[in-house]
Amino acid sequence: MSAVERPALIEVQRGHAMISTTLTPMQLGAVSDVDMYDPDRGNDPDNGYQRRPSRTRIAQAAAFYGEGSEKRQGRVFDDRRGLMPNPIIANVRPGEDETPEGIHLGEFPTGVNVTFYSDADRTRVMHAIKSEGNATANATVLLSEEATAWIVDGQHRGGAVKLLSPKRLGDDFPVPVKFMLGFERAEEIRQFYYINSQAKNVPTDLTAELLQRMARQDEGEAEYLSERKNKSSLLAGASVYDAMVENTSPWMRRIRRPNEPASKDTSIAVSQFIASIAPLQTAQMPRTLTSQEWARVIDAFWEAISRLLSQPFDATEQPGDWVLFKATGVNTMHRVLADCLPIIIQRGAKLADPDQYEQLLVDLPTLSGIALDPTTGDERQIDGAEFWRSASIASQFTGRYGTDRLVGMIRGLISKTNNAVEV
Repeated sequence: MSAVERPALIEVQRGHAMISTTLTPMQLGAVSDVDMYDPDRGNDPDNGYQRRPSRTRIAQAAAFYGEGSEKRQGRVFDDRRGLMPNPIIANVRPGEDETPEGIHLGEFPTGVNVTFYSDADRTRVMHAIKSEGNATANATVLLSEEATAWIVDGQHRGGAVKLLSPKRLGDDFPVPVKFMLGFERAEEIRQFYYINSQAKNVPTDLTAELLQRMARQDEGEAEYLSERKNKSSLLAGASVYDAMVENTSPWMRRIRRPNEPASKDTSIAVSQFIASIAPLQTAQMPRTLTSQEWARVIDAFWEAISRLLSQPFDATEQPGDWVLFKATGVNTMHRVLADCLPIIIQRGAKLADPDQYEQLLVDLPTLSGIALDPTTGDERQIDGAEFWRSASIASQFTGRYGTDRLVGMIRGLISKTNNAVEV
């Protein structure tokens, strides 16, 4: 890539320097990149953090900025061509030999050269950077081949711009861009999260992993997320999930990681699994369990279920074929686990002992319902593992109301098994 030279506005907010400018579509494609999350690398601190781009959203954005027409239900809506007033936000990270402290003292990242219109402008901007103050100034920015702008917000808009040919968009179309200067990846991730969370609640599978990563890197950030952002439950669940990954829990092969394509090889998204752990955090316990202890308890509980309902757990079965492993089944079972804990504590037994849960849930295979035989049309009773097969009885219990009913049915079985104990 040849160097990109553009007129720009230098903005300093609380000592952090940013550049507001515009790039042509070709220039944007040349200088920008996306730090994509790799599901195989999991919580590796050097892993990326962006979602896999949606081709549908890129195509919709391309139609919006390009042709200006939109098809809906057989109709074509013309004159829908849109403007792009909101900038794509990107970050130019420090070079290998640079430090955040050096950036803070007024150095710009490798590959970023700024020419101010006057010495007074430069002095004012540098003073604001060093004193953690605020300032603005006009300048000319030169981005060399060494500068990579990592897109923090706007990858679908950026993808649309790259998709559109000069004829469809115009080779001189000014794409608004705001460059943050000198943030390392960890701070870049933090900015990505807050930019998205302030605009709207983005319930992506990446959210839990990113929050957990941010919390591990900074104790102050963990406290802020827990106390001010009400993310304590999510962080606790993500920590338990991390422990299960570390312990190579059998559950991991059934969970769909961020950016993994949906298939029957997995059954539940990581965000759904983490959310299902929430009832355990409110269970009455003699003491607070560590994440590692919760991981052992959850694995012991599912080990007991596998003894009672072996077929869904068979290695030849696809998790996606069983409601037991989907959000409905997992939410139900973890609420049941929360009910089992006080009983086991009352017995003085170990919470990570599968035998205890097997005793409590021994009647689980008797859970049944009526279905029509697809061949004869006759009614027949479905129980055992088949109760939990996709498109069978359990699949009828959808949503919160359906889960409540399933939990109530299983609670009744526990009560029958333990007549002397209130659940």
